Amino acid sequence: MATVSAAAILAAVAGCSSGPGTSDSDTSGSGEVVVTCATCQESPTDPFLQYNYEAAQRFNEEFAGDYRIETIENPNAGSGDDRLQYYQRLALADDLPDLFQLNSGEIKAMQETGKLHDFTSSLDADGDWAASFHDQAFDALTGSEGQIWAIPQQRDAIGIYYNSALLEAAGYDQFPETWDDFEDLAAELKQQGKIALALDGDWATKLMWANLIGTQPGGAEFLGEKIVELDDWGDDPTVVQATERLRDWHTEGYVNSDAFSGDFQSAAAPYLTEEAATVPNGPWFVNTNLKTTGAAEGLYENTGYAPAPGWTDDGQGSVIVSGAGWVSGTTDERELEAVDAFVKFMTSEDEVLAQAQETGANPPVQVDATATAAADLEPLATGLIEQAVDLKYSYPHARVHGPAGLDTSWKNLWPAYVKGDMDTDEFLQRLTEDSASSAQ
Repeated sequence: MATVSAAAILAAVAGCSSGPGTSDSDTSGSGEVVVTCATCQESPTDPFLQYNYEAAQRFNEEFAGDYRIETIENPNAGSGDDRLQYYQRLALADDLPDLFQLNSGEIKAMQETGKLHDFTSSLDADGDWAASFHDQAFDALTGSEGQIWAIPQQRDAIGIYYNSALLEAAGYDQFPETWDDFEDLAAELKQQGKIALALDGDWATKLMWANLIGTQPGGAEFLGEKIVELDDWGDDPTVVQATERLRDWHTEGYVNSDAFSGDFQSAAAPYLTEEAATVPNGPWFVNTNLKTTGAAEGLYENTGYAPAPGWTDDGQGSVIVSGAGWVSGTTDERELEAVDAFVKFMTSEDEVLAQAQETGANPPVQVDATATAAADLEPLATGLIEQAVDLKYSYPHARVHGPAGLDTSWKNLWPAYVKGDMDTDEFLQRLTEDSASSAQ
């Protein structure tokens, strides 16, 4: 009853009539088609939501009389722990919005509801549009039988931000290119009373886990394929070596004391206050953190953005992700026409460049080099994208292809492992088993 009531309230707010995929659209074949969007609301704090809102207004202006986006205001529009359950409840009530966004892990869980629209036919029908996307842009958004559950919003190379002034004070004129050199830097920073690496026990920590796995031969294969097989991950020496080295950085005192919080701001804060020399994150970190009043004066000018070091001199790498994607819960043919028009609009050259300027995220589609140069994009982000082309290794984030339960299992088990309450074999076995059971 609570689920149905919540869905009914949402439907009333959105102006929807009852039943799956319906809205106040004119379904007679003429007139303006109205589709609901649950990720297009204004936000003073979330640059992605704010960009979506402004882009939806531009779409409404361009397609006035044919299609219109109507915004659903909801507390789960941005990413968060409750977003998946929110949409699962709406799927149960056959009342998903016509447009909304999910990340790859949420898509893995939501596809089980059978309520997501498959965009395969739309891409097949428009070869030019399909060909405009970067290679592997759909990897994290594809179902087990080849369904395309989402249209990607971005495709980013994720690296490590570093404070060049702190590195210089420690005797380094560039970011280390090997993990051994990184540890030498960490030891020197510790001697100076600084933190080498800011982590959070969740997103940023698993980024470094992916980096340590992905910069080994076979690591990209594990992160892209084997991680979903849910065998005992402790049987993979690549995973064991990465896990133990990441644990050692904690026990050696190279990370912040609150590195188990599960909140990325625990990692961001020491970097922004110049207590920590490095922090891993995506290009959006510039606008959401580095250029805010919370950052120390001059920090942006002292910040560099580097790929991950490698286990060998020529073994650097970078996490490559497509991030969140646009999904749809409608089955109405005319509403799907409007949905297609919207996602094509959002992946047009003008819009992906506008998004890059507003959020720092990189386009999922190929963009003319001249247009990119003229757009004056964030140099930190574009610099890493250019470097990533020549890196030896590229690989997905562990959460992209991993089981939906990995995030929760990691946050629960990682602190106990680091503190010595379990050994590596037990940790990886438990992580495998709990990730599988949590995904059910």
